[in-house]
Amino acid sequence: MSNHLRFALLACAITACNAGGSSNSHVGGPNGSDNGGSGGLGGPPLVVNGGDGPVLNTPTGGGAPKDNDPGNPNITHALCGDGQCLDFPEQPVMGEGVPANVATLFGAADNFTAGGLCALEPQLSAGDKPGAMIPANWTRPRFRVMAPAGIDVLEIRIHSAAEAHDLVAYTPYKLTAGGAAPSWYIPKEIWAGAAPAAGVTVPASGTGMANNTAGQPLTVTIRGINSASPGKPVGISGDFNVAPVVATGSMVFWTVNSASVTPQSSKLLGFAVGDEGVANALTLPDVKWAGEIGEDGSVLRGYYDTTPLPGFVNGQVRCVGCHTSIPDGTGVVFTDDWPWSKAAASLTAGSIGAIPANIGLGAQALMKMPWWGQQTMSTAHWTAGDRIMVTTYGSTFKSGAARTKAWEGLPSYGPDDKVKWHQLAWINMEATTPIDVAVTSTPAYGTPVDMRNAAAMAAKGTAWGIIATGDASVSDVSPNLSHKGDKIVYTTTDYSPDGHPDWESTTADVKIVDYNNKLGGTSTPLMGASDPAALEYYPSFSADDKLIAFTKAPAKSAAAPDGPYYNRFGQAMVVPATGGTAVQLVANDPVACGGDNVAAGLINSWPKWSPDAFTANGKTYYFLVFSSGRKYSDEFSKQFTLPANPLASFQGVNTSSQLYLAAVVVDNATGAITSYPAVYIWNQNRTPGADGTSTTGLQYSNLTPAWDPIKLPDLMIPDVPSDPVK
Repeated sequence: MSNHLRFALLACAITACNAGGSSNSHVGGPNGSDNGGSGGLGGPPLVVNGGDGPVLNTPTGGGAPKDNDPGNPNITHALCGDGQCLDFPEQPVMGEGVPANVATLFGAADNFTAGGLCALEPQLSAGDKPGAMIPANWTRPRFRVMAPAGIDVLEIRIHSAAEAHDLVAYTPYKLTAGGAAPSWYIPKEIWAGAAPAAGVTVPASGTGMANNTAGQPLTVTIRGINSASPGKPVGISGDFNVAPVVATGSMVFWTVNSASVTPQSSKLLGFAVGDEGVANALTLPDVKWAGEIGEDGSVLRGYYDTTPLPGFVNGQVRCVGCHTSIPDGTGVVFTDDWPWSKAAASLTAGSIGAIPANIGLGAQALMKMPWWGQQTMSTAHWTAGDRIMVTTYGSTFKSGAARTKAWEGLPSYGPDDKVKWHQLAWINMEATTPIDVAVTSTPAYGTPVDMRNAAAMAAKGTAWGIIATGDASVSDVSPNLSHKGDKIVYTTTDYSPDGHPDWESTTADVKIVDYNNKLGGTSTPLMGASDPAALEYYPSFSADDKLIAFTKAPAKSAAAPDGPYYNRFGQAMVVPATGGTAVQLVANDPVACGGDNVAAGLINSWPKWSPDAFTANGKTYYFLVFSSGRKYSDEFSKQFTLPANPLASFQGVNTSSQLYLAAVVVDNATGAITSYPAVYIWNQNRTPGADGTSTTGLQYSNLTPAWDPIKLPDLMIPDVPSDPVK
């Protein structure tokens, strides 16, 4: 039999398939957090990284506006009226090493020549394009600009109509050793408010500028000079926004650093909203799930590999990608390597990697069948007696031969007759159906395999089954079950050998079908996401099921060679769940001056919603996260190229990707959708050092996020200094 390693495609090596001290609550959410920070009383000038930290005269001001919903923990509650908030200190924040007379060198606030500076983070407003928007409890904003040669000091000025003073900071400017622009972070006690007294709980939005300035633009002016020869400063000005709502939950994402499948090449990282770093959520050595079976059902997976994978034993899980959160927040279900069986693991402190207790032995056995596709679950179907996972079942091979057995090898291995089409399917995750999957590293053909297949197929209809769609001669993949549990949105495509739309696929459209107690029905194309002249894939319901996000790319051609998988020209889109005109998110566009070659593609992909959508002032605020291969480089990481896998059919762009936040706001009166520029998630490559008191940067490609109320262990990590680290 052929070397099965050739099927370990980029799904677990380069790209990904898709599903589904700072200390913060790792369930996330508006339940309050300890927004501790350094700093104490002291007089001007205010010095960061070398003094007592910026000090506020009082955490708020006077004249708090009328609060029409004071008990709502999901929105901000300003503690002071316009022009009366005192979150911004009256004196400037002085970075270590800047000249004492720096304010004089810059002159009046409007003294600058526009141009010359490129604002990388956050994206500022320009013309009719709004500036970026972040939740009120997000990690504090940082500011990064590229400046002309000779600039060695920046002035960062933030104006808010709510504040009595402008926030003015002076910080040294020097590129990092890798040539990246330095970062200046808003001091934590300004962003979130002063540290509360022991035992005092503050709202998720804090008591600082994030809470008090939310809902109205913050105007940023950044100027630069050479302190030895000042001249007229160069500068740039624009707005960014803090939403008047918070975000909830935790983010767990798949990350890879190698084209080879090794015990260290990929893992899941995670963080809660507001964390200033990430930590391992699940590594391959953590995973207790074992006994993965070869596709023919006779032997442990790995037996047929002509070149054994170093570091693995037969039957061991090799990949934790394509993960979906278990609805109770305790763990994840994910797709293993070839032949694409399933596995599950706890993410809860004290039991990381363990098999989740509410997954029955029968379900565990069924998950070890080959040719499963991506999976999805919903809180609507995750209670005792109704714990259902929706996935897809490989049903037809490339030759047209129908699959007839639970465990079944490819009809041909020369050439490879891979799975071509999938059907929507379900698994009862509480199933206890007796199916003997105790295979070993010694093949046992004949009767043992026949009995295994007979038991699994006999369970069809009670422990697992097919969800009807009425589709014919296509593959149904990438399902997403609505939060209400009544609808499934999914992708139809012409080829899905790995259980998701393939790079070689030529078609992809989004459809919806009723869940109908696992019976399904007749699907309908989703208007706005089913254009036959385009590729539309990876659909996802918003938290309130009113919107669907998806990825759209041009139809395959010589100029656009990628199929609906890691497509270089992918764009994150949003459409009403009932169908309509799709909105291309502003977040697809990188900073215009950032040096990206947009014509070559940015690999925008896999938009996933936050677990809640909140309403304030007649508007509903949504947040989503997506991956993108646009340029990035900072003090923690830099972009790199993953080496091509010679065994893979994928021939697309191998540029490393990162995660970005995007805000989508709906006017509840008109239904108008407004989107905002992307926000680089700066904490995604910052992790605690081995000594517990330092931090380490990570060099990974970050993909396929899941943003859910996941219960991660608390993350303890030092705060990021406000000024650039020397």
